[in-house]
Amino acid sequence: MSESILQFAGNMFVGPIWPASLLVCLLAIYTVFALIGLVDLDVDMPDLDMPDLDVPDLDVPDFDVPDVDAHVGDLGLDVVQGIGAATIRWTNFGRVPIVIWGGVFTLGFWIISYMLWHIFDVRRYEPTVVVSTLLTIRNAVLATGIAKVVTQPLIKHFVATPEYDQTRLIGSTCEIISPEATPTSGQAKFRTDAAPLLLNVRTDGAHIDKGIEVRIIGFDPQQRVYQVTSILTEQTS
Repeated sequence: MSESILQFAGNMFVGPIWPASLLVCLLAIYTVFALIGLVDLDVDMPDLDMPDLDVPDLDVPDFDVPDVDAHVGDLGLDVVQGIGAATIRWTNFGRVPIVIWGGVFTLGFWIISYMLWHIFDVRRYEPTVVVSTLLTIRNAVLATGIAKVVTQPLIKHFVATPEYDQTRLIGSTCEIISPEATPTSGQAKFRTDAAPLLLNVRTDGAHIDKGIEVRIIGFDPQQRVYQVTSILTEQTS
């Protein structure tokens, strides 16, 4: 019996199974502490302050703006941030309690790592650092997909009303990030606590330069664009 336990323990801590086994041990310790009341088994939503990317006001930047120049670099950074936030939200991380998502991910990570190594990988690879690192990354990606599938039905029980939508954005301010905003084209950045929302905007007649703060005064659901006006114009009128 003791030999079987030692053999199983040895099989757990080899090659790419190491990271997954450590996570499982930490999860087991946390669960025990929660059961005896030493830690709080909190299933509240994590305070990530991430914008809801499912609402219709997050538009992919259009590229019909004139005079594309070095400012495109700033716009590209905002796009990358938006894609990163969208990718994280696709995994449902932050949309269900972290203890649930983390538990599903950890168990899936360990099962995948253990089974693939002992059934398939051990016959093809040596458990070197480089190989183990690459296999661990592969296993983590697969475990993330499992966590996505398993937690998807739970979202409706935890996701709150979107913080940002076209109605709530009206009256707020944003910053022009395209070289110029006109009645026919333009891009603006609406700041949030996480990645900014990138909005397609049209002005109420004026041509507004990059970096100018504007106020959102309307939304066209057909074209999915926001109408904005210069704050300086409001102050002088």
